[in-house]
Amino acid sequence: MSNKNVTGPLFGLLSLIFGFVALASFFLRAMPAFAVCLFFSVASLAVFARLRFADFVNFFVSRQARYGANVAMSIIGVIGIAVFVNVIVTQRFDKRADLTTLQLYTLSEQTKNVLKTLDKEIQVTAFFSDGDNSQLARESARAKEMLALYANESEFITVSFVNPYVERLLVDKYGIQRDGTTVFESGDRTEKVSTVDEQKFTSAILKLIRNETKKAYFLTGHEERSIEDRTPIGYSEVKAELENQNYAVWLFSSLIQPSIPADCAVLIIAGPKAPLTREELKILTEYLERNGKLLLLLDPSPETEDQRLLQLMRKWGVEMRNDLVVDIVHSGVQGHSAPFPEFEQHDITRALQGVGIPFLGTRSVTPAQEIPDGLKVKSLAKTVGGTRVSWGETEFDSVEFTPGVDTPPPVSIAVAVEQTENANQNTRLVVFGDSDFASNAFFRTENRELFVATINWLTLAEDLVAISPIDLQQRALRQLSAQEAGLVQILSIFFIPMAVFIAGLIVWWQRRGGTA
Repeated sequence: MSNKNVTGPLFGLLSLIFGFVALASFFLRAMPAFAVCLFFSVASLAVFARLRFADFVNFFVSRQARYGANVAMSIIGVIGIAVFVNVIVTQRFDKRADLTTLQLYTLSEQTKNVLKTLDKEIQVTAFFSDGDNSQLARESARAKEMLALYANESEFITVSFVNPYVERLLVDKYGIQRDGTTVFESGDRTEKVSTVDEQKFTSAILKLIRNETKKAYFLTGHEERSIEDRTPIGYSEVKAELENQNYAVWLFSSLIQPSIPADCAVLIIAGPKAPLTREELKILTEYLERNGKLLLLLDPSPETEDQRLLQLMRKWGVEMRNDLVVDIVHSGVQGHSAPFPEFEQHDITRALQGVGIPFLGTRSVTPAQEIPDGLKVKSLAKTVGGTRVSWGETEFDSVEFTPGVDTPPPVSIAVAVEQTENANQNTRLVVFGDSDFASNAFFRTENRELFVATINWLTLAEDLVAISPIDLQQRALRQLSAQEAGLVQILSIFFIPMAVFIAGLIVWWQRRGGTA
């Protein structure tokens, strides 16, 4: 047996092996290894062709080559038919089937009904960055899938994705405060959604097509926070954000007007320092009894306390103690206590789980011990830690917990009240023990989101449709580590095909009788 007959097949085998490793390296994105293996594969093939030139030429004119060419042409023909069907037929009729158990790629019937009524253009701009945040990457992928379904369902919806760190002009135009915000725009009206949720997306579209402007009234006459005040303690940022959310902002004085206007979607009492008169309390009581919506932000008051207002809140299941919530771990501006509470599960705080918001100088606000029938009272945020960390201090100049006197932890600092007795009675209240968190000095990102979510919940605008969210937690697979993912790639791309190749090579060698 000549050296050519021995070394020729060896170089042919080496060419196949190096070619296979080069292909595996390409899929694994190991470009240096891909370049080296590709070079050796081509070099080995050249040596094989030089040593076994006759066999190399005969391979292309042999009967096996003709059979192989026929098979290749048949495969190309089948692929061409498949491409024709997909490009021509499916684009024309656009038929899809969602075979997932949870119907992850199907819009709800409520959303489809809303999209069928669209008669105006809606531009959807999703602000997602290309960072390494895995949670944000999953939200971005989910947003692309979901918004594509919206665009396929209605020709009036146009979707675009932009990087907020690149498109700064668009960020400034829409006032984007958080990565992962989606803006729905129609004409001069916009709606912003900070979570990837079908219910939120469809509600935003409904707000735009209904072309409805709700009125938010701020109570004046008691040294409240001013919506015209642009200083750090003012509420001018609150006014601007409410107007961005398509609310009309008005002032209301119960000392002048005999009743709260009928078109009041929500009444906001922001940090009053003077007590309300008996007549004003009567006006407020009548408003709440006729399905009114109230946001009360009442700061701690070491000197005077509005007892009549506190008594009214007790009638609605809210207990407000005249204390100062102390947090030993955290301190705020000028040494004031600034608790960072944990948010409870509620529609208002759905997007704020795990977020820390400081409340500078807050009092305790808790559900009353005896809640009237027909009311649902829920704490929104509570302090973290035992009595050595946080409590409600009733002596404002003390920093030591006194059992039986001070409010024990965990201390609730915000409460939401909803009337649930029957469908015709739907009074809602949200009470915070602090008004600083929404002032101009702190009205950024999470604080802004909390305030807007509170207003939307009060005005029944947080969800205009009832769509059950998809719970992915119970069906989520364990996430692979980087080493495990690499092992799976190597096994599936390299070792398994290599094993099949070697098995085929052994069978081929045995059928040739073990001769070169």
